[in-house]
Amino acid sequence: MKLFDRQKKQEINLYAYYDHAGIVRHLEDMARQGWQLEKAGSVFWTYRRCKPAELRYAVVYFPKASQFDPEPPAEQREFWELCKATGWELVTNRYQMQIFRNPAPDAIPIETDPVVQVENVRAAMKKGAVRGNWVLLICSCLQIWLQFRTYSIRDFLTQGFALSAVLIWLLLGINAIVELIGYYRWYRKARTAAEEEGVLLSPRTRKWWQILQILGLLVIFTVDLPLLLLSPSLSPSTRMVILVSFFCYAVLLLIIYGSRQLMKKKGFSAEANMGFNILIAVIGSLVLMGGLVWTGFRIAKAPSLQGHINAETRTSPAYPAGDTEHTYTVYHDPLPLTVEDLVGETAYTDYSCYRAVEGTPLMTAYNFRQEVPYVFDIVSEEDGPELLYEIYEVKLDCLYEPVKQSFFKDKTFSIPGKFKFTVSQNWTPVDAAPWGALDAYRFIREDNTPIGNFLLCYADRFVEIRFDPWYDGAAPTEKQMALVGTVLGSGPLS
Repeated sequence: MKLFDRQKKQEINLYAYYDHAGIVRHLEDMARQGWQLEKAGSVFWTYRRCKPAELRYAVVYFPKASQFDPEPPAEQREFWELCKATGWELVTNRYQMQIFRNPAPDAIPIETDPVVQVENVRAAMKKGAVRGNWVLLICSCLQIWLQFRTYSIRDFLTQGFALSAVLIWLLLGINAIVELIGYYRWYRKARTAAEEEGVLLSPRTRKWWQILQILGLLVIFTVDLPLLLLSPSLSPSTRMVILVSFFCYAVLLLIIYGSRQLMKKKGFSAEANMGFNILIAVIGSLVLMGGLVWTGFRIAKAPSLQGHINAETRTSPAYPAGDTEHTYTVYHDPLPLTVEDLVGETAYTDYSCYRAVEGTPLMTAYNFRQEVPYVFDIVSEEDGPELLYEIYEVKLDCLYEPVKQSFFKDKTFSIPGKFKFTVSQNWTPVDAAPWGALDAYRFIREDNTPIGNFLLCYADRFVEIRFDPWYDGAAPTEKQMALVGTVLGSGPLS
């Protein structure tokens, strides 16, 4: 007696939808091993234990079938009865695909005309998998284009969610391209063979590609997403938004699938079911995106969820008189370099010290600001100098030059229907030696006036530092430059 005598088992489907010959060979081989097919799903196939036997299988495509049909059409049921009368028992059907079984070794084939067989496969694929792959390819290209259109290379490489989204859409797009190319190549050759030679050409079984797809999904869910969610540079708020978005997408998919099954049980027509499913998908996607944006703004108001330490919210009196009170946040995050490090103690001590870190395995961005808290739109003589700097730490040498060039590209800001303007990135080279950098640049206004903004290029870092206001606008001293190079150019930042 076997200790674990399973009566059912599942296996991952490694065959393309139109690979009728490969599916038949596999099912007949499984029957010899004592397993008969019970249900064919999109991903998993279910088998029931049986006595090893030599069985004949047939895969036939019925183009008029639909996943939205409340019940099989009369014409399809008549076809099943006709097959049953000739000894072919319907095992299961997956949309247009019908799988039959016959114990007779000399069973008469269900279809004998190769031309009709090829056209049935073409009609079924056109209605299902081909249409789905084209839609997936278009969506992938659109999403990738939007990501590159929206983000600069620096934003793109440091925002894990955007980078993961592009990787996922890229994998989906590649999968759609491979599936479409494989199918169209087979159809062109199969149609020619059927018309000229009277034979049905079997598709090439590409198990290797199906296995690569599975490995890709495993990499996404076991490596990519954990790295994204567990990254130390990810703030709690961003991690929360990512988890909420995945949960909401899962709920949306369940609602779409559940509504489809419910409408089928209630007897709705295939057209009504499909239209309602599309409506749910569109409205659900809009609601989901709006909800995520709202959630992001709500979470952004909680400094603790952004990873800030001991942040406090203050309220200033109304200014001018009669206006509403002004609420602002003062941060107390640790900074690697401060105003006091550069100039010593200052008369002003009530600084807001802000620190934000985000990144991916490709690059990490650090944003540090030591500012006088904004209260009114006036400048007090008692205010101290401010210090603002951003650091981009590149993890791959091949990304160094593209990231460097991104600092010199003009930035365009626009709100459709309101305004659009471009900010020129006028960096002029300066002596890099005092900074201990490979290259150094200073920002020049359009009126040819230099300001206290510097871009410093180190071996694996870019430091964009702004001395604002820095007393009378004079450049920092060589001692201060050297300190910047030591601390920000090569020192620890976390």
